[in-house]
Amino acid sequence: MKIQLSISMLVSDRMETLGKCLASLKPLLQELDSELIVVFTGKNEETLELVRQYTSVIVPFTWCDDFSKARNAGLRKAKGEWFLYIDDDEWFEDAGEIIRFFKSGEYKQYGSALYVQRNYLDLEGNRFSDGDVGRMCRLTKETEFVFPIHENLAPFPEPCKRLGAYVHHFGYARKEELNQKDTRTSRNLPLLLEMYEKDPNSPQCCMQIAQEYRSVFEFDQAVEYCRKGLALARREERIYNYELWLQANLPLLISYTGDLRLALKEGESILKHPRTLEVGELYLSVTLISVCRRIGEHRKGLKYVRLYHEKLSYLLKHQEKARVQSAAGMTFEQVKKEEVPVYVDGLFFAAETRDFQMARQILSWIPWEDEEQVRSLYPRLEEWKKSYEGQRDAILREYGGLETDNAYVRIQKVLFAESQKDLAKLEELWGVCVCDCPMGFQWELIEIAVRNHFSLEPLIRRMSPEAWNEYARMVAERKEGAEVEEFYQNIMPLLAGRPFYARKLEQCFLEKLLRQGLPDSSELKEVLEQYCTSVCTDAEALYRDEALADPEAYALPSRYRFAAAIKEALEFIREGKFIESVPILKDVVHFCPEMSRAVGQLLGYLEEEMAKPQQAVSEEFAILGGQVKQVLRGLIDGGQWEEAYVVAGQLMSLLPEDLEVLRMKQEILKARSSDQNN
Repeated sequence: MKIQLSISMLVSDRMETLGKCLASLKPLLQELDSELIVVFTGKNEETLELVRQYTSVIVPFTWCDDFSKARNAGLRKAKGEWFLYIDDDEWFEDAGEIIRFFKSGEYKQYGSALYVQRNYLDLEGNRFSDGDVGRMCRLTKETEFVFPIHENLAPFPEPCKRLGAYVHHFGYARKEELNQKDTRTSRNLPLLLEMYEKDPNSPQCCMQIAQEYRSVFEFDQAVEYCRKGLALARREERIYNYELWLQANLPLLISYTGDLRLALKEGESILKHPRTLEVGELYLSVTLISVCRRIGEHRKGLKYVRLYHEKLSYLLKHQEKARVQSAAGMTFEQVKKEEVPVYVDGLFFAAETRDFQMARQILSWIPWEDEEQVRSLYPRLEEWKKSYEGQRDAILREYGGLETDNAYVRIQKVLFAESQKDLAKLEELWGVCVCDCPMGFQWELIEIAVRNHFSLEPLIRRMSPEAWNEYARMVAERKEGAEVEEFYQNIMPLLAGRPFYARKLEQCFLEKLLRQGLPDSSELKEVLEQYCTSVCTDAEALYRDEALADPEAYALPSRYRFAAAIKEALEFIREGKFIESVPILKDVVHFCPEMSRAVGQLLGYLEEEMAKPQQAVSEEFAILGGQVKQVLRGLIDGGQWEEAYVVAGQLMSLLPEDLEVLRMKQEILKARSSDQNN
């Protein structure tokens, strides 16, 4: 019986992945007439013991910085009709498709096959990129590996079968990614430059040198070799995968140097060249759209959005071309993932040029029914609408003409009906949206209901208390001045049957006022009283009397503990017992640090009111400030920068002369800035 498949594996001493690799090959060895050849470059006997459990064909090889020589050592031992090679840091998720390819006899119709290498970009496996790799082919006398680095099988005969099977590869995932890249480049680059010196007419070598320079951010050198490689590749009769890579990456590498105008010019030149492949045109379009966005070339940006759509549509109809046009890390499937971001960029370009006919067309191209793909773009679509507020009606009109059941689009249709004062259509569409609202957009439906006096009951029934609380916080932060008062008056009647919801909204508005500060002491006491009464009313409805009788003894929410204490302090103040209220106010800041400004203002009022003992109150005031500083330091040590920023601002008003507070505020600002830049 003939051997169908020879599997050759390059093995060092990577025990952490070797076991996974061998286990993933076991089904191939069991189900097919196949053999495993191991080229051993390691030193550990433990590694050999594991390998011997799977094969007796072990080829010792002394490493010489030449991958092709190592691969060819295994290739020379191969007896199969076909040959497959793999590394010991890769393993198949499921080899079933490869098994079926051989068992069915389909392999006899092909000269080679591709499968997918999934390259992980972090050690947790959350980020990765997929790329087709040519690791399988019919074995002939001419078959050999070429190139010491990034070695290839040659010749790689046609026709080629694309398989969906994939290997996991964590070789590029590193905790200290930058240092590891430097290590790989310091090994690879001298070898590649030596190869280029011996063979300066190799476009593939130029591509590999460009890749290495790119990995260490030396973009000028990467551009230089990319240009050389592309010029050499164009002399060849056939278009190979390295030419596709060079076509797509030259403008991108130029953009990394900062010369965006040159990147645009170079990209446009490559697009005009007759050898540019369709997948290359897709990648070039993505790059040029990004460049146009950054330099404000909106009309040209629209041109490349149209080109992307045209080439994408063509390749979706000609899947055979899409399959074979691939290069290192570049496939049709990968660039297709840019579809929705490209179209959203196009919407911004259309708004800038006031080309609403084009906006309508682009909106029709977005795959609205693919909820998973478009959901992540909703924030950018919202940004598009808000960035061109003067064109809002025109934008909503374009949504109104779309034929789709997408929930986000339906909300835009509701807004359009509202702008047209079509109340019957508005109420009908609003009712449908309530039953199918995208996550995070309930707030839009609430706003529409409040403006048009619709019952909120159908919507609230579908909202969790947590979702309502989030909405209440958001609306309190967004609305200012007279807008708050008008909204409050309009929404409260709609919440008549939902007292908890009404009080939560009320509490968020009052919290905002207290955090901002109320200069008038009587208004401060009134707002504090209203806030504490609202919070305590909620607590009395939710908790037993014995729990409320001793808040310290129970795990009650800090908001209630704050409110209960402030109510007690306010009662002492009403009775003129100022001294008794001070210790309460001194302790209460620990419950809600964000309320420290309001507490400080109340203490300031007490200091003014108390004729005696003036000094005692000042000391208590200073003690309170010291306690708030401790709270602030705890937030800083815990990296809670947003909360710390709020407390620092309040503490500045409480202790305006305290330089330590000033230093802490600067520390917070630097840390926030660093986090945002990262």
